[in-house]
Amino acid sequence: MLFIKRLILFLIAVAIIITAITMSGLNTEKVLLNLYFFEFELSLGFLVILTLFTGLVTGLLMALFGFYVPLKSEIRKLTRSNRMLIAEKRLEAKDD
Repeated sequence: MLFIKRLILFLIAVAIIITAITMSGLNTEKVLLNLYFFEFELSLGFLVILTLFTGLVTGLLMALFGFYVPLKSEIRKLTRSNRMLIAEKRLEAKDD
C-alpha cells in the first residue's frame, strides 16, 4: 500500500513539473512585476508558477498555524491531565 501511495505522489509530482516546464515554455513574454520597493522583469509563465507556489506555501502555513499548532497544544494539555490522573490512581491504590 505504501508503494502505491509513493508511486501516485511521484506521478503527480512529475505531472506538475512537466506542466510547469510547458507553461514556462509557452508563455515567454516578459512582464513587469512591481512590488512597490522592488521591480522584477519575469516571463509570464514563471510568474504564474511563482504565484501558484506562493499561494500553496501561504495556504500550508495558514493550515499549520490554524489547525496543527492548536491541536498540538491540546494534545500536550490532555497528556498532562492524563499523567495527573494516572498518578492519582496510583496514590489511591497505594492507600488501599
